[in-house]
Amino acid sequence: MTMRELAALANVSLSTVSKAFRDAPDVSKETKNHIYKIAKANGFYGKFYKGKYSKQIIAVICPELHSDYYAIYLDCLQKIIEEDNGIVLISTDNFSPSAQSELIEYYSYLNVDGMIVFEMSNPLKKGYDIPIVSFGSKMNCRTDAVLFENETALTEAIALLRELGHQNIAFIGETLTRSKEEKFRKVMNLPEHAENIIVSDKRFEEAGIEGAEKLLHIPTKYTAAICAYDNIAFGVIKQLQKHGYRVPQDFSVIGMDNIRSTAYAETTLSTIDNTPKEICAIAWELLKKKMENKYYFSNQKIIVSARLIVRESIGPVPK
Repeated sequence: MTMRELAALANVSLSTVSKAFRDAPDVSKETKNHIYKIAKANGFYGKFYKGKYSKQIIAVICPELHSDYYAIYLDCLQKIIEEDNGIVLISTDNFSPSAQSELIEYYSYLNVDGMIVFEMSNPLKKGYDIPIVSFGSKMNCRTDAVLFENETALTEAIALLRELGHQNIAFIGETLTRSKEEKFRKVMNLPEHAENIIVSDKRFEEAGIEGAEKLLHIPTKYTAAICAYDNIAFGVIKQLQKHGYRVPQDFSVIGMDNIRSTAYAETTLSTIDNTPKEICAIAWELLKKKMENKYYFSNQKIIVSARLIVRESIGPVPK
C-alpha cells in the first residue's frame, strides 16, 4: 500500500496523510486517528509513521569514497537532499556487482525511503518496492536512471586537438575505465589493440605516470593525450615534465571529470565536465516523484551531456 492508496481509503488528501504521519500540528487529532486506524488495519502504520523523525532516509551506494570524482557527487547529493529535509546514508560496493546487490537488498530490508545507486550492474529482484534511481546504469537494468553522455565532448576535444595540429593523439586509462577507452576508440576509429591506447593496472596519478612512461617509449611520436580522468592526467604531466617536456608547449593533455584541483593546478587542466550539480538535481527530483508515487516508473533514461572545458594544458603542436 502507498500513501496515495491510504489517502483514498481514508477519503483525505495525500498531503493530509503525509502530515498525519509526521505528526504535523495542522491536522486534527480525530483525522490522525482515523488515518492511523486504517493504516493499522492494513499493516502499514509502522512503515509510514515517523512522528518527530520526519526526515526521509536516502541510501546512496557508490563504488568508493577515496576518489575525487565520487566525492563531488556525494557532496552534491548530500547538500540537496539535506536541503529537502532528508538524511543520507552512504555505502560503498568497491566496484563489486554482488556487493552492490547485497547493499540494495539490505537497504530494502531496512525500508529506507529511497535509494540512489551509482553504475547499477544487475536488474532488481522481483518484489522490491523501494524507489531507486541509478547513475550510469546499464541499459538492461530496468531502472529509472540518469546517464552521462560524454562522447560528444570527447569528439569535440579530439577535433580541437587536431585543429591545433596534433595528429598523433593517445588515450591513457586504467582497468576500471574501459567504457571511456571504448568511446575514444570509436571516435578515433581505432582497432582493438591500437598502440596509442594505454591501459595501466595502477590507479590515479600512478596510472598516469606509468602510462606516460609507456607512451614515451613507443616509436611513434605522440604530442597529445586524453586521459580517462583528471588524476591520471596529473600523473601524465608529472612524468612528462620529469623527462623534460613542457605542457602545453611540447605536449597537450586533457583529463575527464573536472575535479576541483583542475582549475588550480600550476598548469590548469583542460577537462571534460560531467556537470554533477545538474545530474544530482535531476536524479533527486526523479527520486522524489518515485517516493511520492511508487507507480511512477517508465524505465526512463535521462541523458545529460558533458561539456569540454578548455584551459592551459593544451596548445598548438610543437614545430
